[in-house]
Amino acid sequence: MNGILLVASNTLRQTIRQRLFFNIAVFGVGMLALSVVVSFLSYGYPFRVVRSLGLSGVSLALNLMALLLSVSLVYQEIDRKTLFVLLTRPLTRSQYVVGRFVGLMYALVLVSLGFSTVYFMVLIGAGGTPSVQDAVALIACLPEAAILAAFGLLLSCFSTPTLSAGIGLGFWVASATTDDLVGLTTSGDAFTKALAKGVYYVLPSMSRFDFREAAVYADALSFGDVAFVMLYGGLYAAGLVMLAGVVLTRREMV
Repeated sequence: MNGILLVASNTLRQTIRQRLFFNIAVFGVGMLALSVVVSFLSYGYPFRVVRSLGLSGVSLALNLMALLLSVSLVYQEIDRKTLFVLLTRPLTRSQYVVGRFVGLMYALVLVSLGFSTVYFMVLIGAGGTPSVQDAVALIACLPEAAILAAFGLLLSCFSTPTLSAGIGLGFWVASATTDDLVGLTTSGDAFTKALAKGVYYVLPSMSRFDFREAAVYADALSFGDVAFVMLYGGLYAAGLVMLAGVVLTRREMV
């Protein structure tokens, strides 16, 4: 456990120092600022515009940060040969992968808190009142980002950052459209339906983490649904991290 925490703290410091971290953070805050400008051009419910664009901006920024930072975490250490120094200590490859993931999640949680603070300030300034739905929509961004971070970490164990980023973006888009894929194949043949169903069950359904509409229209939320989504995201991310540990353990690096 000490080894995992050591790698996690080092990953947190490394992530915060990266310029990409700040660029995406600025992007997220910029999206919130844009929502304020657009809200002034709307009539009747400006805070709904702030909620829609603001929550979308937070989700997009966190997901981009999780994916683009994770795809280089392990590869850089292998490429620079610094991983070999770490593995001379009482630290297994699987523990190293877990530490990397935990450190990245620390960083994402810190960024999420910052985005949430800005979001609530902007929402209050637009005449809105923070609600439970807002909090749930913001919290639900984390398990979604965790899945992308875990998938990027898995790719980083055997691929270059550029290729991994491309594959990760494809994974993200495919996971966000699994529900639409099933709907589009309802009138197809049996094989097409089975294939769509297979993709639906294998890939994570990112639409499950979208509570933005409930926040915008103040819809009631079920505690069971929210808890299931959080558990679903956590288990899927944990499975990907375990797979990444297996891949790195079996990889020949000499």
